[in-house]
Amino acid sequence: LERNEKNEYIGILPYIDGCSDSILIHPTLMGYPCLNHLHFPKNIKQTQHTHPSGRAGIVFRGCGTCVVMGEHEEKNNHSNLTNQVVKKYPLLPGMVFVIPKDAPHAFETDDKSTLDIIAFHPDSDYGPTATHHPMINRTIVDGVSASAIPSIQTSRDF
Repeated sequence: LERNEKNEYIGILPYIDGCSDSILIHPTLMGYPCLNHLHFPKNIKQTQHTHPSGRAGIVFRGCGTCVVMGEHEEKNNHSNLTNQVVKKYPLLPGMVFVIPKDAPHAFETDDKSTLDIIAFHPDSDYGPTATHHPMINRTIVDGVSASAIPSIQTSRDF
């Protein structure tokens, strides 16, 4: 893991709202799972967001809060009203959590602590493919990448 000048763990990739992340285990193929380190500096109030698949995480350093938005139906005499309900879950080192697919959420930290999470993503939107990966891309035949020469590429049936 990377550290900044204050010796805090940080991610090497920019994320959202001043947060950062690092991919600890890359997807072995496009769409496969990956494992990330997420770093939240002090005083973060992250934008509410969702993910197209569930997430599982463990707090490995610091503390913060996971803010989850949910819908609540409240019935009165003549209609059904839907109100947003906010739940705040404290996050402490060693805690494990799951965020369901499409669940609106955000993370927050105060002025006393950063928050570092290891998060499992069951899918990804990038990674190597059968015809696009470092070995084939950087194999050059007569000045042309082997990724552009289908006649020499090994089939997926090997």
